[in-house]
Amino acid sequence: MEEIQRDYRSRLETHAREAARIKGRIRLIALLRLVVFVAAVAAVYLLRGAGSGAWGSAALVGIVLFLGLARVHDRWFRRKEFVDCRERVIRRELALLDYRFDGIDGGDEFVDPTHDYSFDLDLFGPKSLFAYLNRSATAAGRWALAQAMQHPRLDADAIRRQQEAVEELSSRTDLLVDFQAWGASSGECADDARLLGQLAQMPRFGNSRPVRIVIAALPALYLVLIALWLGGLLAGSVVVWLFVALLAVAGIQAKRVTRIQEQLNAALTSLSHYARLFEAVEQNRFESERLVCLQRECVDDHGSVSQRVARLRRLLANLDQRCNFVGFTLLNGFLLWDLRQLNALDRWLDENRDRLPRWLDVLAQFDVCCSLAAFRHNHPRYVFPRIVLDSRPVMQAEALGHPLIPRDRCVCNDVAPMSEGTFQVITGANMAGKSTYLRTIGVNYLLACMGAPVCARSMTFTPLPLFTGLRASDSLADNESYFFAELKRLQQIVERLRSGEKLFVILDEILRGTNSVDKQIGSLALVRQLVEAGAAGIIATHDLALGQLAEKLPGQISNYRFEATIEGDELTFTYRLQPGIAQNMNACFLMKKMGIIPADTPAR
Repeated sequence: MEEIQRDYRSRLETHAREAARIKGRIRLIALLRLVVFVAAVAAVYLLRGAGSGAWGSAALVGIVLFLGLARVHDRWFRRKEFVDCRERVIRRELALLDYRFDGIDGGDEFVDPTHDYSFDLDLFGPKSLFAYLNRSATAAGRWALAQAMQHPRLDADAIRRQQEAVEELSSRTDLLVDFQAWGASSGECADDARLLGQLAQMPRFGNSRPVRIVIAALPALYLVLIALWLGGLLAGSVVVWLFVALLAVAGIQAKRVTRIQEQLNAALTSLSHYARLFEAVEQNRFESERLVCLQRECVDDHGSVSQRVARLRRLLANLDQRCNFVGFTLLNGFLLWDLRQLNALDRWLDENRDRLPRWLDVLAQFDVCCSLAAFRHNHPRYVFPRIVLDSRPVMQAEALGHPLIPRDRCVCNDVAPMSEGTFQVITGANMAGKSTYLRTIGVNYLLACMGAPVCARSMTFTPLPLFTGLRASDSLADNESYFFAELKRLQQIVERLRSGEKLFVILDEILRGTNSVDKQIGSLALVRQLVEAGAAGIIATHDLALGQLAEKLPGQISNYRFEATIEGDELTFTYRLQPGIAQNMNACFLMKKMGIIPADTPAR
């Protein structure tokens, strides 16, 4: 980890030197622009008596030099913006390595208490897993990462391909940093995806085939008419009337053409925001199957996305010639320029209409790969889990830890094999680590299903839908109590199992909203039913009676515990998982120590 941090700090030093060099260039160009301006004004003043040709030439040279320097100045400013973005990316990586989340996007809008597991596992919100993973360069990539976390693909081959892609990208630090910096400096707007969607659904606006043939024949027609006029075989007024007629047609169509032009220019602006990102996908050489497939979506026999966007830019630049009066009059009077360019743009849209949504999706999926690859790069000791398909086990791990707990405080535990039709019962005192252990299993299982590395020495798993019941919340709006909300989640699990779906289930202290006798009877019956339905999972509880199920269902129920040690006036935890049923409880001890109950209250 220290090596990763040293590499990032070294990059910051390099960026500081480059930023200083760029600032020097910008100041020099600004000075040259001032010199050119002053020199041009002085030359015009000194040559004012030498005739308009002399002072006009001086003014023209000054204007050309000034505008040329302005363009160079603009390029260096854009370069500075990119370098500044790259520096911010590296500083964010250093902050996340130290688990500092100030100003980090937590994806708050994706928080959903009704989701199968995301709310229980704290996937979204401040200091969440999303905040730790997200390096998205695009809004589409950010959304795709959230979808991958909420609805991972459970296909083993797809997961393996994702693992290979993440591993390959994780060694390309420059690409990962630059991709984020290009995204941050792209000027992307919230409406870009919507505008591109509208472009894909835009109805055809070209002319019918006969009209296109007439438009294509206009240059030849003019040549013939002018030749006949020069030969004295035709009155010149015919040429004039044709010019006027074509200009009238263009005038009638002008409002429609302007509306289409504005919509296409907005879409081009949106596509231009992604130009450098597409180039990164197109121009790099990849070996993993997934990255190669994504690249092929951007490059085919007819050109790359960048080339297609460049052609759209040229076509729109041609259409923009109509924006001045002289250009509109001459081009439309002789060539019906507006309709000619609309036909060319219509052909471009017809060729690329179906590709537009896929282009954005490819960029989003590559963005997700980059986010997971940065996570992999920053945690070289994490491992990619081995995938099995027979649910033997559904999950097993060695030295499993939670990726959001700082390394110096993270206690790792082994996870015994959990197969279909088996459950682990975790008992232990308050604050002993049961809930954290459950979340550790859930978060790493999700990372595995996403094709990401996991915080473990080794891990084996079968991709199954994950369902958790770690916390429930009441709802005043729905007139729903805490207890009823919990029952509804348990009902979902049972109904899905009855429908034949296989699930990996993680539960924490179920039925806590009812009395102890009722809770014990219901918990025992529920766990037995989950086992008989073939679910694999783990449940944490304070109810030691659940541990007795291991005697009634040997081989299907196994007991593990987290112990608390009370020595004199001190309470300590090891956070180490042990086999068996918990022996020590600490609620009364803590209540006595805090003065909530009398010190002489008997523990039992």
